[in-house]
Amino acid sequence: MDTAQRRISDSQASFRRFAGAFLYTILMVVSFAAPAGDLSAPPVPDRHSLSYFRHEMYREVRADHPAILPVAAAIRAITTDPLQQLAIVNDVTHLLVDYDDDQRIYQVEDFHASLDEMIARRRAGGWAYLRDDCDGRAVFAAHLLASLGIPWRFEASYWKEHAWVRARVNGTEYDLLDLRKNARETNRLSYKLVGHFFVRTSRPPPYFDWRSAWAAHTHRNLRVGLTLGMLTLDSTEVAMHPRHATDWTKLAPHDATPPLDDPRSRFAGVAGFPYGESLSVGLFADAPKPTPSDTGVSLGGSTGASSAPAADPVAPRH
Repeated sequence: MDTAQRRISDSQASFRRFAGAFLYTILMVVSFAAPAGDLSAPPVPDRHSLSYFRHEMYREVRADHPAILPVAAAIRAITTDPLQQLAIVNDVTHLLVDYDDDQRIYQVEDFHASLDEMIARRRAGGWAYLRDDCDGRAVFAAHLLASLGIPWRFEASYWKEHAWVRARVNGTEYDLLDLRKNARETNRLSYKLVGHFFVRTSRPPPYFDWRSAWAAHTHRNLRVGLTLGMLTLDSTEVAMHPRHATDWTKLAPHDATPPLDDPRSRFAGVAGFPYGESLSVGLFADAPKPTPSDTGVSLGGSTGASSAPAADPVAPRH
């Protein structure tokens, strides 16, 4: 490429970056514009905005959460290498938190639930496993990372319509639960025209065959396998059945209320998370409902994207 062509190419690239930044600024001004209110009233934080999720939701995370400690211990039984633990956290989160819409679970369009709220909703629904969308999975993974002593922080993207977790090991940051390649959220016209200018390339954790490590290091320990969600609840020492991640929005897209679990889980008698807890099916009407103060409209866009396909074996999703 000669000098003139290179200058034209550089100019075109600069123009695209400028145009993208200009359009993004206009969109943000339009999105955040609101009628003037009572200036004397203190601002009310919107718990379900992307900004709150990124900068305030960390306060809900507990490294010593009693439901998380057994899961962290099961991960340590497989490996004590933090980089390998990242791969396990990424996959186990998909296994222990089934994917479903906030609207169906909480009757709110975009609800950023704490882990305690997720557990309470699971108990009320009588489900074998937790259910939430991408931000709920991020909250779960953050608890695990905190319990394992791995630095982390929440991330959320207006353009990706997604929430995930970024963790740091040996000075390098890795993205857990980020969108898989060619996710439908990145096929939107707004993303292709503008959004991709403002999205950094995801860095997934390195591949680690943790299932083989589980077999080798724990001698195929049944309780460890059940605690990590990698085995179905009807598994026994002599008959272990692999379990896969679940996306209820694909398995039951038209149900108005959350579907019941498959018979194999329902008749097991215990919940998958926390493992060993008695499983009794409750009524949807008895589920805790968000209070009026919890139902504010998200200012930053939805975080409802799934990072794992339905019923696929758990493996790196990037």
